[in-house]
Amino acid sequence: MEYVAGAILTPEGFVEGYVGFEDNLIVEVERGEPPTHIAKGIVTPTLINSHTHVADLRVPVDLSLSLEELVAPPDGLKHRMLSSMSKVELRDVFREASEFMFQRGVSTFADFRESGIEGSRLLYQSDCGGALPVIMGRPMDLKFDREEMISLLSVVNGVGISSISDWNYSELMEVAELTHQKGKMFALHASERLREDIDLILDLKPDYLVHMTMATDSDLEICSDHGLPVVVCPRSNLFYGRKPPLARMLDAGVTIALGTDNAMISLPDMLTEMEFAGRILRQQGFNRVDPVLHMALCNGRKILNLNETIGIQPGSPCDLLVVGPRRGEAVTDFVLRSGSANPLLVIKGKTTRREPR
Repeated sequence: MEYVAGAILTPEGFVEGYVGFEDNLIVEVERGEPPTHIAKGIVTPTLINSHTHVADLRVPVDLSLSLEELVAPPDGLKHRMLSSMSKVELRDVFREASEFMFQRGVSTFADFRESGIEGSRLLYQSDCGGALPVIMGRPMDLKFDREEMISLLSVVNGVGISSISDWNYSELMEVAELTHQKGKMFALHASERLREDIDLILDLKPDYLVHMTMATDSDLEICSDHGLPVVVCPRSNLFYGRKPPLARMLDAGVTIALGTDNAMISLPDMLTEMEFAGRILRQQGFNRVDPVLHMALCNGRKILNLNETIGIQPGSPCDLLVVGPRRGEAVTDFVLRSGSANPLLVIKGKTTRREPR
């Protein structure tokens, strides 16, 4: 049996103690000191990156361009650059991003994958030896093609659309309806660069939305009433001169998860993303940062239909992240002060990464 020790995140909150594990299962969670330990610090489940575009990791950014000029399909800079990349280059990018994320404590990432069926298949077939993808693919063009969609839905976990503003709405509705018929997730960017009609969005029956930076209080209350979660990407929003309305979302009762968005402007680093979210939340009047803990650990698991449990308990699969201790309060240390160094230990099933001493 091996052990990790420190501030352990259990279903009841953080407790000082240790976790014993073997054969990919957590065997015991106890208070006190273990016989020995391989890492000591703040111990939580691994992080979930609930929204990425990792393919653009190597796209050079032109800072003079607007959000639309950079990322809007089909002619944004990112899309032009991706279309020029070879399959070998893209596989290298996927591997690099996957390994980087696992090194930084992420076990799963939800990628809005561009380039149609071939783009999704390429990610599906890539050797992601670190964090594993939940693939949210999309059609090659901004139109509904039934045969293409059936092929796409045989590969992906779900469909991730750019926004209703980019599409003919009736064609987008056909995409959404077929996705639901096949039992796959449907999600889309919403109210990112401008406010979009929440009623039209709801009629698509999305499983979750991304951004909602330009949403009104009424929009957020409607999301809450319909149990519609939102994934926020603070660093990306700030890059484009916007700020996610985290406090208003929480006040409205919206379930929020956390993502890193485009890798060309923000490395897919959830430790840093948590810190930004915590500081924005504080600036918006919240006197605590524990909601960020739920955004990064619990809510992404719920949204992506992963294990919903937050906290470490006997009998659970081995899913552990240990970050270095800062000797302060565990929640604020984890959210605000964990990003300066790599985690001491990351374990997900049979995959383990230990920071060299």
